[in-house]
Amino acid sequence: MSCKPKHIAIIGAGASGLFFARKLSENPQLRITVFEKNRQVGAKLRASGGGKANIFNRDIRPEHYNQPEFIAELLQQYSPEQLENQFAAWGLVTIADEEGRVYPASQFSQTVVDVLTTYPSDNVQLITDSNIQHIGYEKNKWKINDLPTPFDTLVLASGSPAGMIPKNQRNYNQYLQNLSLKINPLQPSLSGFILKDYPKSLSGCRTKAIASLYQDKKLIHKEFGEITFKDDGISGIVIMNLSAYYRRLPSIKNCHLEINLTYWDEHFDISTYLKRNQSVTGLLHPKLAALYQQKPFLIQQFSFPIEDTYPLDTAQVAHGGIALSEIDSTFAARNHRNLYILGEMLDVDGVCGGYNLFFAFASAGVAAESIM
Repeated sequence: MSCKPKHIAIIGAGASGLFFARKLSENPQLRITVFEKNRQVGAKLRASGGGKANIFNRDIRPEHYNQPEFIAELLQQYSPEQLENQFAAWGLVTIADEEGRVYPASQFSQTVVDVLTTYPSDNVQLITDSNIQHIGYEKNKWKINDLPTPFDTLVLASGSPAGMIPKNQRNYNQYLQNLSLKINPLQPSLSGFILKDYPKSLSGCRTKAIASLYQDKKLIHKEFGEITFKDDGISGIVIMNLSAYYRRLPSIKNCHLEINLTYWDEHFDISTYLKRNQSVTGLLHPKLAALYQQKPFLIQQFSFPIEDTYPLDTAQVAHGGIALSEIDSTFAARNHRNLYILGEMLDVDGVCGGYNLFFAFASAGVAAESIM
């Protein structure tokens, strides 16, 4: 006697939704339908890593996330090595740089999307241009919009509003209204800083530096990397990482940045240099040198009060989302039957370098294994 196929609906064809569907496609007893609001699947995945797709990092550490205890537990279930092996099993050849960031060997993000949408059987249906406005649970089945066929299991993987224009943010995941899930406020993370008392003459200047985030006199976090001065603030990967730690503070009052421009030697003897030279022309970027000549500043403690981060539409990820108290260790909803919540929809965010995509894939991997 044959079993009736189990129907699974996935809302969202981003990293977690695509990974989940690809994993479940290995079971021919499942029928999987993926709904995506855009015309193409994997939009953020294709844009990640500057189009190269930094899909994860071999050195995933809990402290690089806003929910370190939850990530520590997740790593007991699903490690970077498991993820790498899974991609290899699907035919994706990967390489890692000196900092552990993993990319497809093709150096092209579309390769990852193609691997995730190559199914071993015909049990997956991708439906794009699909606007999900309503979901409901009736007679142990999930109903989506006015579709006649209900689903046995529903998977929410429609991401966060980070990077969306404000108009689209207003309608972000409106289908969640009937589920009564606790959602922590969504705020920009991995974003640049808008600064107070900012010299606009620095706009367009790019330089390497040691950047430190302080609250009052307490050092919160510091990193080395390239920074970019903009019209009203500062950006760059190192700055975006600082913005993630900024968002995790209980209060964001009295925060400031300190920039050390002698990045090659944090304790470079600047006093001796200035005594020997009449200018800083041979030391600093021309725009910084011009500003110093006009109004001298502390080259190793160039300080700016922080006004705010840049808005959500410019951020790479969102801080906040569905509270972790709503799910169990398999990413199943505690108060709804046959419902799973994955990736960016949850209140989990990490720093740059493949941490957020790792969480998207790992959450999908754990949930898929629990179903299979």
